[in-house]
Amino acid sequence: MMVHQRSGSVPRVSSDLELLASGNEADVYALDECRVLRRHRWMTDVSGEAELMAYVGSLGYPVPEVYAARGGDLEMERLHGPTMAVAMAEGRVPIGESATVLADLLRRLHDLPPLPGGTGRILHLDLHPENVMLTGRGPVVIDWVNARDGHPDLDTGLSALILAMVATDGEHVWSAPAGELLDAFLAVAPGDPFRLLDDAVRVRMRQLSLDDDGSLAPAVARMLGES
Repeated sequence: MMVHQRSGSVPRVSSDLELLASGNEADVYALDECRVLRRHRWMTDVSGEAELMAYVGSLGYPVPEVYAARGGDLEMERLHGPTMAVAMAEGRVPIGESATVLADLLRRLHDLPPLPGGTGRILHLDLHPENVMLTGRGPVVIDWVNARDGHPDLDTGLSALILAMVATDGEHVWSAPAGELLDAFLAVAPGDPFRLLDDAVRVRMRQLSLDDDGSLAPAVARMLGES
């Protein structure tokens, strides 16, 4: 699956480009009304992520279109609309509806054919409300940097764990709605979000560069109904 190279190369970042968002690993700049540039802050190779996005997009899964990829730079479609997290916080989307959409996005992803040569189903491994954009063409899933193949229950469990982490963080502005969303999500989630929970904890520890799982213990207890 080849990524469409519309311009042949990823544009350089100039000082007059609008910074749209900054994450832990990368910054996103507006190139124009239709395109953005996501640039990693250190050496990395986004070609695998771009190819995976192109693959799932070719099967009808809602992802941004990728135009070019080089090194740590990814030029892709600019999405217009709020994240699911912002829409929920502002009361524009009911929590129950958000839970259903999140579960459906996971289910649709896991129902896709495996990657060529893959050993399991395609997993996003970071699918939560801040990585779902609500656009004019419907919900679109962003940030595929952690995606790989594996068992769907790991993906579902990790999504639930991330919600539980926010729910148990009393200082987080979205703590209360995250708890409500977690309960609603667990009621409609595909597969078994508890079966590979230990593996989900280990994956999240690696993502956050944690040495032990102590900080995740309250989230696990919340998922299991022990707090």
